[in-house]
Amino acid sequence: MQMNTINPILTKNEREILILAALHPNLKHLGITEISQRLGITETSVKTHIHQACIKLGADNRNEAVLLAMKCGLIKLDELLSLEELAEILCSIDPGVLWKIAEVVHLYPPPNTIPQINEPVTCLGKRQTGILTNRERDVLVLSSKGLTNLEIADKLCMSTSAVRTFLNRAFTKLGADKKADAVQLALKLREISVDEISSFNELAEFLAPLGSLSIEKLAKILEENNKKSLLKIQNNLISIPV
Repeated sequence: MQMNTINPILTKNEREILILAALHPNLKHLGITEISQRLGITETSVKTHIHQACIKLGADNRNEAVLLAMKCGLIKLDELLSLEELAEILCSIDPGVLWKIAEVVHLYPPPNTIPQINEPVTCLGKRQTGILTNRERDVLVLSSKGLTNLEIADKLCMSTSAVRTFLNRAFTKLGADKKADAVQLALKLREISVDEISSFNELAEFLAPLGSLSIEKLAKILEENNKKSLLKIQNNLISIPV
């Protein structure tokens, strides 16, 4: 992955560190130690650069800094995830939704603002048997929308300690250390679906930096993956003795 200095705000080191902080090898965030080892700089330098980037972008933490950098066009989505990786995360979505998003992005390419569109995010069926309980799914979905533990507790009529317990259980079952990792793993495993955490416009704005052609390629990958999954199910049914 080539990391070019493409913006006037972040320094080369700040940008590279934010990209590494957002990468998900095996769907797990890189830690400060791993980032320092990859770049050959001290952990203190990594923390300093992250702090400076947060100040410049007006972010409270590195995850928010990455999101703001993406919105400003300082980091591109395809620098963080390949189309195949995105397809894994968006596996629950109906490919037709992506075709519609490609059309919208073609009409309103970045940096244009996508108008509010009243379009549902249609998803495929959830897994019949999941590893998360309903409560674990509920708190993870609400947490992914940016709600605090207190807000989640109020919404679900439970204590904040119960919220933390359900989140920790979800993290453990998914093998994740952080919320962002847990959400991506839950999406990949279809424990939760895209329509539960994103509206059509939110998804379109997230994918818009890829451009309409890349979004169409992503839709084709999803269609091909769905065909393979259906064929596998059919073959398994044929192999079952009667």
